Amino acid sequence: MEKSVRSHKREDSESFYNPILPIHRWKGELVKAATDNPFLIVMGDTGSGKTTQLPQYLYKAGFGKNGMIGVTQPRRVATISVAQRVAEEMNCSLGSTVGYQVRFDDCTSERTVIKYMTDGCLLRNTLADPDLTKYSTIVLDEAHERSLSTDILFGLLKKQFQLRSFKRRKYPLKVIVMSATLESQKLSSFFGNCPVVTIPGKVFPIKERFLNLIGPRDKDSTAYVTKTVKITLQTHLNEPEGDILVFLTGQAEIERACNLLFKKAEGIDYRHDVYDRSVEGLLILPLYGSMPTDQQKRIFVPPPSGIRKCVLSTNIAATSVTIEGIRYVIDSGFVKQLNYNPRAGLDILEIVPISKSEAVQRAGRAGRTAPGKCFRIYSEEFWDKCMPDHMIPDIKRTSLASVILTLKCLDIHDVIRFPYLDQPEERHILEALKKLYQCSAIDRTGCVTKLGHFIIEFPLSPNLACAVIKATSFGCEDLLLPVAAMLSVEHVFIQSGQSQKQKEAGLGHEELSQLAGGCNDFATLLYIFEQCKASPKPASWCHENGIHWRALKSALNVEKQLKEITNRLKQNKDFPVEKFDGPRNEMLRRCLCAGYFSNVARRSVGRTFCTMDGHGSMIHIHPSSACVLYATNG
Repeated sequence: MEKSVRSHKREDSESFYNPILPIHRWKGELVKAATDNPFLIVMGDTGSGKTTQLPQYLYKAGFGKNGMIGVTQPRRVATISVAQRVAEEMNCSLGSTVGYQVRFDDCTSERTVIKYMTDGCLLRNTLADPDLTKYSTIVLDEAHERSLSTDILFGLLKKQFQLRSFKRRKYPLKVIVMSATLESQKLSSFFGNCPVVTIPGKVFPIKERFLNLIGPRDKDSTAYVTKTVKITLQTHLNEPEGDILVFLTGQAEIERACNLLFKKAEGIDYRHDVYDRSVEGLLILPLYGSMPTDQQKRIFVPPPSGIRKCVLSTNIAATSVTIEGIRYVIDSGFVKQLNYNPRAGLDILEIVPISKSEAVQRAGRAGRTAPGKCFRIYSEEFWDKCMPDHMIPDIKRTSLASVILTLKCLDIHDVIRFPYLDQPEERHILEALKKLYQCSAIDRTGCVTKLGHFIIEFPLSPNLACAVIKATSFGCEDLLLPVAAMLSVEHVFIQSGQSQKQKEAGLGHEELSQLAGGCNDFATLLYIFEQCKASPKPASWCHENGIHWRALKSALNVEKQLKEITNRLKQNKDFPVEKFDGPRNEMLRRCLCAGYFSNVARRSVGRTFCTMDGHGSMIHIHPSSACVLYATNG
């Protein structure tokens, strides 16, 4: 992985800690509890300071002398931004005492003591170091989000703790789990009835209103975007000063809402239309995971005097980041969520109602610094009938193939009886085992094969890793690595919220597909990658062709790192070598089929296709796919 050290030193000599945060009063109790117990649960509202301050308390108390203090986050954006913040507070360069690691980006050094990382990175670290000997303390933050990797780490740390204690009695591993809403007693029982320290949050009164614009019948409607924009504008016009936080589902919806809001805000006469005459303008800012870091930083900057800031965000603003000055929350009531469809064999991103606990989290953002208001665009009936009490953990609704293979590679063979905090359905585990067997990652007895050990070397899904390995065995990895890299970064095609611009972008993307040979999305990605890489001005090429330069830049870096892995694996005497001298497109298709053979479908009637996986499901090609032209003309 590429490593870097980035300067984030502060000019002032501000105190090591922020004494205003609620956690400061509990510093002594937290350090003592962590010293006296192998496991500790810390409950604290979002904004209490636990993410940034507790690792610093542990560092100053000497916890970093016998290994790193590792702090996990479920989100990439939060991992980087929190590490930057802590580096600033500790007056050090990012990558020195404080660093971070996310997939394909390692900003640490030999001097790093406090290491923020995604939970997926820590899970992969266990493959090389099952006992986590480089760490003295592991802090699992944002546990209430119940990401798949965090849930697996719960069981691993519980299971491996006894082994670590036996092997290294002098320096037993410390495990701290931090959560905002998760049931503390459930966690405490799971970790041997360990102690729980609760940090009361400092929350001002919040008035909550159901606006009845969305009801149970609208559960599958997309009208929530325009209705959310309408309420946002009304809030700006009719409420006293204070910034607004709007919760939407994803980048496309946020950009569409930003454009709608901007158009409507242009017509405001601030001499007559606003309730609070001190409000003289509206600063509209989007926030989502794939935004460039420098753009994300704008949401933390106080607006100019007289200007109201309005942040339109995904669920990232509910827990992962704290934005000062928010007085009003507009809750759409929806979130994008990955759900595994066993018949399709895919994780599908769906827009679903949020849980009641998530709704409470969202509302709480309005009362951080002063009394606030939360406007829920849905009805109480929607709350009662459509919103579950708690979000369903990832482990119960997403594909388990990758984590099951990880457990198998850690010599945990009985994956059904593994200590899960919430037991996944047995059929989902069996489905994952079936998937791994189909791609030859495990044998008939459930043991990991040589190919399975090669697959786990890649930070990719088993299917994609299998395709890359097939290409490497053919000696044509230069065809697959760019595709794998492009699939590993955020969406490369620029999407606009304005219909005309989106139409123009769509035509441009269609032209790129035709230049790539048509009827193949993978070939289109390969063509874009190669054209960008060959261009003397890649950023300009991306701009002219409606491509995210930042995404392409990341893909170029990812491709280099994947190539390092393939070069290393080729040195292994057991790595398979095959001969195939067919045309370029045929080689690409063969490699892809090696990983995705279960996703093959044949034409049925018209534009309808039928899967060949035994289920015989009828499917349609997505309108954005290059294959639409083939389905129409073929």
